Amino acid sequence: MTPPPQPGPAADPDVAATVQLMHRRHSWSRLATISLVTSALALGGYINAASQGTPPPAWYADLDLAIGALAVVGFAGMARDSALLRRRPPAIRAQAAPLAAHHRSRQRLHHRPISHRVLWSLCWVGMALILGVAVVSVPAVVDGVAYLAGAEHTVTFDPVSYQTSCYRLSCQTSTEGIMQTGGAGVQAAWPAEVPLGQPFQVRKPAWDWGLGGALIDSDRIAVVAILVSLLIEAAGVAVIILAVKLATGHRHGRQD
Repeated sequence: MTPPPQPGPAADPDVAATVQLMHRRHSWSRLATISLVTSALALGGYINAASQGTPPPAWYADLDLAIGALAVVGFAGMARDSALLRRRPPAIRAQAAPLAAHHRSRQRLHHRPISHRVLWSLCWVGMALILGVAVVSVPAVVDGVAYLAGAEHTVTFDPVSYQTSCYRLSCQTSTEGIMQTGGAGVQAAWPAEVPLGQPFQVRKPAWDWGLGGALIDSDRIAVVAILVSLLIEAAGVAVIILAVKLATGHRHGRQD
């Protein structure tokens, strides 16, 4: 069997440069795809919490916007490198393609430092932002599971006023009020219109922070909160694994 082509110092400089360009385009593509998917999931979590009358903190929306901006930068970088590749002679691209594919399959991104410092920095920034969104999403899983299991404490909610929030396609009216928690009252929102001045019993969130600050009024909302948040947590776990591999590969590369 003929061994696969091996990139090395003897390779033609134009071919080697094209291989590096292909690697960089692949990294831009991965950054754009991961950022876009995570931003969409984070937006879904935001909309789900806001539909319950309690939007997440403003900084959560800022994190989502930053991840979305990274996706735009990633797609722009990928488009730029694709345009540069199209300017390369077809024969050079034909020689470089199997080398780039073999190098990616045998020596993953975490086994070698990225030569493009801007891309390397953006990858780490993106991973930090995704981890931030994942951390903020954990309370939604806890509250959703607690609601379905009936483990949340029952407290009194005193409706005070109505609040209407409009999104691109529709508007949602919630009821602002005071949730009595052991002698102290905290502001909260019920995800529907109810008569004002008529207190009723609600389930207090088990973890009132981040995406967990919203009151849940149905099994459907609880399930959606759990599923969306678990997908975000999966992205966070993947980022942790990738970060460890990147750091390990970079350290080994410095030692070689």
